[in-house]
Amino acid sequence: MLSQLLFKKRNTLQFIFATAGAFIGLTALLLSVQLIQDVRGFQSADGDLFGPNMVVIQKKVTRLTTFGMNNTAFTEEDIAILESKDFIENVAPFQSADFKVGISEVIGDGLPHFYADMFFQSIPDDFMDVDVDWQWNEESAFIPIVLPRDFVMLINYGFAQSQGINQISEDVLMAARLTIHMEGNGKREKMIGRVVGFSHKISSILVPENFLSQANDKFGSGKKMQPGRVFIATNDDSYGALEELMEDMNLDIDKSAIDVAKIKTIVSVVVAIFGTAALIIMLLSLLGFVQYSQLILNKSTYEIRTLMRIGYRVNEILRSFMIRLSIIFGVICLSSIGIMLAIKFLWINVFLEDNGIPAVNTSVLLLMITGIITFIVFIGANYVNIRKSIISLGQGS
Repeated sequence: MLSQLLFKKRNTLQFIFATAGAFIGLTALLLSVQLIQDVRGFQSADGDLFGPNMVVIQKKVTRLTTFGMNNTAFTEEDIAILESKDFIENVAPFQSADFKVGISEVIGDGLPHFYADMFFQSIPDDFMDVDVDWQWNEESAFIPIVLPRDFVMLINYGFAQSQGINQISEDVLMAARLTIHMEGNGKREKMIGRVVGFSHKISSILVPENFLSQANDKFGSGKKMQPGRVFIATNDDSYGALEELMEDMNLDIDKSAIDVAKIKTIVSVVVAIFGTAALIIMLLSLLGFVQYSQLILNKSTYEIRTLMRIGYRVNEILRSFMIRLSIIFGVICLSSIGIMLAIKFLWINVFLEDNGIPAVNTSVLLLMITGIITFIVFIGANYVNIRKSIISLGQGS
């Protein structure tokens, strides 16, 4: 009875616009939240799409380099410049072997006879793009090695076919042992190595840092080597800054890494714009509801003052308003969540599957939390406004 009395003078048109705005804004907000989760769930050889860009950089080899008139190594000053850039989160110079390295087969392990001169490098574990058993000490049975996947492809589809030898699967390569020949500083030694993984993004033969440090101390010349390649981790929206850095420092960066940085920047901007637009719509709809409540209160001034004169308390009148608004916005929240889930499972996922892209099964918990938080904010803002208005009307009577 109290609710009917207070809401009998409501503005239906404004109520429809406020409700529609809240529904559209909340649905767009929930969709942007789910979109961010889904995009984060897509993993590739380059890692998390919204994660840092892991990029290998080196200086360009020019004609002057060919004639020995400049150097492509990174100096301490170069490293300091990289570390000073705001968009670069981490810098890791490659450590290189300062001795001769050769690799041959272990007889009886299934590999054809071969011998090849190689090179070893190492990077901090945080920059590895493969999850491998990377522990080594002097008592280890073998040296763990990570090969570039492109290197394996080159052997199988280039070298093996041209030389008339059998191609080697990754499983066989990982199961077989390798003889590592190390020579330098007047010393020679053979050790056993084993391939433990294949890297998509690092075109170097990698070994653990502690092994390479000990090997350099034993077989190296003793001179400090400046790194020729550096691994950097950049922000996910740093394509422009990364491109500018390439020009300033004459860097050579893999085109695919640049393309990934560009895609991440575009996706980040699009999602940010979409999310910002959704928040603006939500704020406008909140303002619309506040104005709608204020209009009802102003039109019901006589009724409210009369109710307070005959003994109704502020909280009783307030409760009537809040119950009505809670029901309205509760229906909006549930409808928005339902529509968003329908869009995801009946449209987006179906579209992805039809185009050969596996849909990501992400949790809807964040979706529910977002809906609950939005509900609390809406109800809280209206509670403060309505309570203040009712008290003001009561004092005016």
